[in-house]
Amino acid sequence: MKWVQRFLPYTKQLVLYALYDILDSEGSEYDKTENGSIAARVTVYGNRSGFALYVSEAPPVTVLTVEMSDPCKALSEKGRMRALCYLADRVEQLLENEVK
Repeated sequence: MKWVQRFLPYTKQLVLYALYDILDSEGSEYDKTENGSIAARVTVYGNRSGFALYVSEAPPVTVLTVEMSDPCKALSEKGRMRALCYLADRVEQLLENEVK
């Protein structure tokens, strides 16, 4: 499976708030799983795929991991990476713009 990580200088709670805000703004369907990850169906660049999102603390940073669990069939390998980076970047950008 493809995945990307972001090491963010924010608390886990802030990263989770930003993540849920992005998922809501994208009109995605999501649920928290038993292992603590967030399973989401998100449309990125017109392609709906399944993602597993993990937020963990590794002081002094919080680690956001975005994994593609069920890629849209039409996506190329580069398209999959673009979708992963898009979601991770959206969370990071929201935090950078909102937390001062």
